Amino acid sequence: MKMTKFSIAPIMFGGLVLLSACSSDPRVMPNDHMQELATSFSQRDIHGPLPSGWRQLDGTEINYRFANETYGVYSVTTDQQLLVMHLEDNSTGSLVGMDKPRQCQWTSIADRLTLDCEKFEKSWRIYTNGPDLVAADLEEETYAIMKKRNTY
Repeated sequence: MKMTKFSIAPIMFGGLVLLSACSSDPRVMPNDHMQELATSFSQRDIHGPLPSGWRQLDGTEINYRFANETYGVYSVTTDQQLLVMHLEDNSTGSLVGMDKPRQCQWTSIADRLTLDCEKFEKSWRIYTNGPDLVAADLEEETYAIMKKRNTY
């Protein structure tokens, strides 16, 4: 059986599609579910009531969810990753995705996740419906989607 360039083209194309799917850009929201969350929260008033099934995490729950974990933080308006944060259980951590990596101190006092980094401070309220996490920045009046990552 002789292979022609036309019979191998579909195999090569299929391989390229598979390769591109496996190496998708982590800076873009990875799935339709996150994009639906982003669309929903981008249209919400930051001071309005939470959607049905959502609740705000307290400091203990924030500490439980974020200590020793790495999260990508995604904009609800652009679907782009804003930064990646890795928070240790000793209240230290680091951020990547800005102009340079930054070392941080973090706290989960009362109802906020607060990051105090080199030339960068952020305080978020964290909301959940169970598996999903959304951060509300009350200063900038914006939301962000938080997605746990395996790598930093």
